[in-house]
This record gives sequence, C-alpha cells and structure tokens, in this order.
Amino acid sequence: MTAHDKGHDSMRNAADQQSSPDIVLHPLSQAFQEATRAIRAMPEPRDAYDSATRLAHEVRSKADLAAQVRAEAAARIHEAEKLSIAGLAERLGISKARAAQLLKAARKAKDGNATK
Repeated sequence: MTAHDKGHDSMRNAADQQSSPDIVLHPLSQAFQEATRAIRAMPEPRDAYDSATRLAHEVRSKADLAAQVRAEAAARIHEAEKLSIAGLAERLGISKARAAQLLKAARKAKDGNATK
C-alpha cells in the first residue's frame, strides 16, 4: 500500500466516523436530559405537563422512526445475505417471530414510501 493509499484510507475512516450515528447519539441524549430538567424546573405544573406531553410526543415519533430504520436494516441483511427468516433471527439474536415482524414492517414502510 502506498502512502497515497494510506492517506485515502485515513480520510475514508475519518469520514466514516463523522457520519456515524453514534456521534449524534450522545448530544441527543444530552438534549433529552436538558429538556427533562427544564420541564421539572418549571414553576407552573400545567406548563410542565404541557411541555412533557410535547416532549413525549416528539420522543415517541423519533422512536417509531428508529424502529422503522431498524426494520429496514434487518431487511437489508436478509436480502444481502440471502437468509431465511430463521437465519435472520439467528444472525440478529432474535426470535423467528420477531424477525418476521421486522421484515413485515420493512415491507410495509417500503410500500408506503412507494405510494408517496
């Protein structure tokens, strides 16, 4: 490997690290903690309740999207590795029923995106 190749590899590794979801998970967690602290510090209970309701709605919608992305990733593994449902379940360390649910969710998301 030449010095030129090594330079490209290190640049690619740096780019991969910068685009990693792990980089944004920590600030996301910090933002959630700050939001809950701010809500708990609110002097008016009704305002705190309303803010907590908005926070719960936001977190729930993000969790739903994360579950969809996870299902899509499972489907990508299933297709790329040409696995049976049992093979996918073993590969992911989940039950066959859960693997089937993930694939069904991925198909549903794909069908929903195709019609939009």
